[in-house]
Amino acid sequence: MTTRRTLIRATALGALAAPVVGRAGFAQPRKVTLQLNWFPSGDHSALFLARSRGWYAEAGIDLAIQRGQGSADTVQRVEIGQAEFGQADTPTIITGVGRGASLQVIGIVLDKAGNNAFFRKDSGIAKPADLAGKKVALPPGDSHRVLWPAFARANGLNPEAITMVNVRPEGKQAAVATGQTEVSFDQYTGYPLWEKTLGKGNVGNLLWADYGLQLYGFAYFAKPEFLAANGALARGFLAATYRGWAAAQADPRAAVEALANDVGAGIDRTALLEAMPYVMDLAITERARANGIGWIDEALMAKTIEITLTAQTLPNTPTAAAIGTNAFNPKVMPAA
Repeated sequence: MTTRRTLIRATALGALAAPVVGRAGFAQPRKVTLQLNWFPSGDHSALFLARSRGWYAEAGIDLAIQRGQGSADTVQRVEIGQAEFGQADTPTIITGVGRGASLQVIGIVLDKAGNNAFFRKDSGIAKPADLAGKKVALPPGDSHRVLWPAFARANGLNPEAITMVNVRPEGKQAAVATGQTEVSFDQYTGYPLWEKTLGKGNVGNLLWADYGLQLYGFAYFAKPEFLAANGALARGFLAATYRGWAAAQADPRAAVEALANDVGAGIDRTALLEAMPYVMDLAITERARANGIGWIDEALMAKTIEITLTAQTLPNTPTAAAIGTNAFNPKVMPAA
């Protein structure tokens, strides 16, 4: 069993090894796939910025960035070997491991989870208790369904107090705008898109992390077997990635342009740029400033596991030390 002491020792070794990153040791750039959780958006822009500036190539990596179909699908694809790395919602990764998948989180994307309720500002909703009796627009596979019972109980609500209405992911805003539902649960980083639909000044929201549900959001992960055989590559991947995050924090417009220029059609540059402050609010926290971007705090990972288990029974209960490792974290510090 992995102990806290083992985790700390691995972290220290990873930190010492982190500077040894570059083309040395790679005859040719290694083709590697990163499977996203969804269509490229603000929380992916740092990846495109790092790739456009050649930082993955410097680490000996030829990185392919693949759009996703939801965190659950991303977990499955990494588990069966269709991608070396993935970005997915941490509770979904935990759920996969609890059901037998062999996966490990190697770095955090959103240090503060962006789970959130959106509604019209004039709806009368001002606190979690006001959600009782409301209809909520949610896609069937949305991770908010898994976390809602924990959020409800943390705020003295019966999880059955709301009615969940199935919608397509792109139909959340329209459901509230047309009055089909009063509320939708959606990522906080989507605030500008909600303003685009409901109008500036007309959007109300409740960020769950501000009301008792503190847990990890998106994370980077891989199979432990792959990591054991490719430690230098994993360190190089994270070093380039978090270098991209620091650069995106310093110059959000450059990150958005890198993503838009790469992806092309369907990218709303203005909306993405407006979303970047919300993305950075969740990614660059005091933990990131103290330990480096993406650092895994074992206590918060344990809390994330605890919250994930409140809504479901899993065959196995993973430990925080087994789920996450800092062994490959390069300790890239945020911009000042």
